[in-house]
Amino acid sequence: MSAPNLYNALLRPPIIQILRATGFHSTRPSVLDTLVDIAARYMLLLASSAAEHADNSHPDEPVPDLEDIRLALQDAGALRPQLREMEELWQGEEDLRGMESFLSWFTGPANREIRRIAGFVASQGDVIEAESLEKEDYLTSLKKKHSKTGEESRYAGTVLGKSAEEHPIVIEGGYPSIRDWGLQIKYREGSSESASSAVSSAPTDLSEMEDMEV
Repeated sequence: MSAPNLYNALLRPPIIQILRATGFHSTRPSVLDTLVDIAARYMLLLASSAAEHADNSHPDEPVPDLEDIRLALQDAGALRPQLREMEELWQGEEDLRGMESFLSWFTGPANREIRRIAGFVASQGDVIEAESLEKEDYLTSLKKKHSKTGEESRYAGTVLGKSAEEHPIVIEGGYPSIRDWGLQIKYREGSSESASSAVSSAPTDLSEMEDMEV
């Protein structure tokens, strides 16, 4: 499975849960794929914008912080209503309406319903066990479900697990690394090109050979 297909597959369950929380109980696969693509593009836009703000604000450590993420949300139009910086300076106070509106949505009933559909908030009348007070996310549960041993080692070195330690790859033929193999291929190509040029420069006519002997 290629990387884009894998990321879209991982993004489908959250989008389905959001649709269920909004009141939709069925949809066509093409519509779901379109929503997943829009969500992926929006997340990529936020990440790229946050990285640009981090690179401009603190290039020595270009790791996005909370302020960079806030600016990225503002650029994407997620923080509305919001006065511009010049208008804030003219009024002499910072406009926090957009941030307060975003926080009220994040902590409000809409997001709570999404979390309930996802299984993180118990419904009315549900029996809550002590072990389920801090539930795992759907991806961790899915990995444990499809892993017979339940260990993380199966996913080490993949996008679903922790980064694996780098180790040299021995290529068939005796090359210690891919770099050495590439250098050998370039050397062979150069040798073949020089040999072909030498053959092409050899005299093809008998008169040319006589001129060379004279």
